[in-house]
Amino acid sequence: MAILALSNIINVTLSQTPTGVGIPNANNVLLLTTDTPTNLEVFGDYVSAAAVATNYGTNSVTAAMVNAMLSQTPNILSGDGQIIIAPFTPTNPAVSATSGHFVSESLTANLAGIIGVSNGDLKVTLNGGTAQNLANLNFTTCTTLQQVAAVLQAALIDCLVTATSSVLTITSNKVGTSSTVALAAYVGGGTDLTGGSYFATSSGTATAGANSSGETVAAAITRLLPQAFFAGVITNLSLEDAAISAAASAVQAQDMLFLHHVASSTDIAGIATTVQAASENKTRILPYLSAGQAGANLYKAAYAGRGFSMDFTGSNTSFTMHGKQLATITPDTAMTQTLLTACIAAGCDPYVSINGYAMIYSTGANTYFDLMYQFYLGFKFAMQTAGFNYLVQTNTKIPQTEPGMNGLKAAYIGINAQFVNNGCIAPNTWGSSETFGDPVIFNNNIEANGYYVYSSPVALQTSAARNARQAPLVQNAVKTAGAIQTSNVTVVVTQ
Repeated sequence: MAILALSNIINVTLSQTPTGVGIPNANNVLLLTTDTPTNLEVFGDYVSAAAVATNYGTNSVTAAMVNAMLSQTPNILSGDGQIIIAPFTPTNPAVSATSGHFVSESLTANLAGIIGVSNGDLKVTLNGGTAQNLANLNFTTCTTLQQVAAVLQAALIDCLVTATSSVLTITSNKVGTSSTVALAAYVGGGTDLTGGSYFATSSGTATAGANSSGETVAAAITRLLPQAFFAGVITNLSLEDAAISAAASAVQAQDMLFLHHVASSTDIAGIATTVQAASENKTRILPYLSAGQAGANLYKAAYAGRGFSMDFTGSNTSFTMHGKQLATITPDTAMTQTLLTACIAAGCDPYVSINGYAMIYSTGANTYFDLMYQFYLGFKFAMQTAGFNYLVQTNTKIPQTEPGMNGLKAAYIGINAQFVNNGCIAPNTWGSSETFGDPVIFNNNIEANGYYVYSSPVALQTSAARNARQAPLVQNAVKTAGAIQTSNVTVVVTQ
């Protein structure tokens, strides 16, 4: 007898739900470099300092920056991020801006005279600005020109003073064509150090800095965006003010943050304030004044390593950069209270010593870094992905009805709940007069949950919107958890 198939009665078809897409990783950081890799790659993904050292050289600036990034705890890897390293294009290689400097003639014959001075006077003018009048310079404990340089360094700001056994060099911390160093006599009642028996400044050579050239940061980003995903951008370049402004303007239109260093105190009131005044809050200016361009560059790398480190899926993983310590970085010894106040006004984050405690001082005049990183990157990426996946993870369709909209809103609500869990959003009283939907329901949800999701009724859609199969507008309000960074305490004492 023939056995007939069950499919005559029951027909079973198996199908799989579409998987959707993953959330873009807000911890991927692009490092644009002037160093050349041994394998000549256009870009590479790195998760270890050893691999970078192998490809770029142990002594390269690129390797030093990656080491600073990965020395932090937590760091980029803690949030499953990657360091994407890309050389500037070889057809138009980028070149850093340079600093102005003064180089003395050989002072070998003058050293005995210099170290005999206990009350030296000297005027040093950097970048055509206010002169630094130095008086009572005492070199009597010195035996070498290097020690003479150290005495000068202790008396000066915004420059690096170095020396060989015979030549003294003073280099401005600022870069670009406006970077200059000029030495002149200062009449302070002591020994004039500009004379031929001392520093012989009239025989020395003063050279102005040069602007950066080659491929710009904006052009490099445009070239690489189709090839790799990154949310943070840093470079090993020293950039003059105009180049920083151009990069900041370009990044402002992108879903990414640009971090860049400055090494001169004039840059705090200068380019940092310019960026802040332009509301270019996707650019973070990081001042570090006591170690020149090279030291400031490493501070930037360490800041990026610590800053792009959040695990957005975790519990209470939200953080602010304020008070964070950075491995491999020492506090900026040139940062004074006056300069800190200027940083607060300009919205840039210095690395300071507060009563001996090394820490980042995070400021908010150009929006706090954590808000830009956690919401304008992490939260935005998660919301976009949740909405997209809800629409495509079905083998049928999402009906253009209230139940269909409830499903879409549930996807967004899930992200809000995730960001409550990680500490970015928290229940609180709504602080704005702007609401949507029913104000009572709105405020109750913010106070109970920290967020509220609302959509306009499907029945109120226009025919054009309905025919275009558009969802009604979904509005999402969140209350950030904020952060406590300072405190005042009043103590009442009675007897």
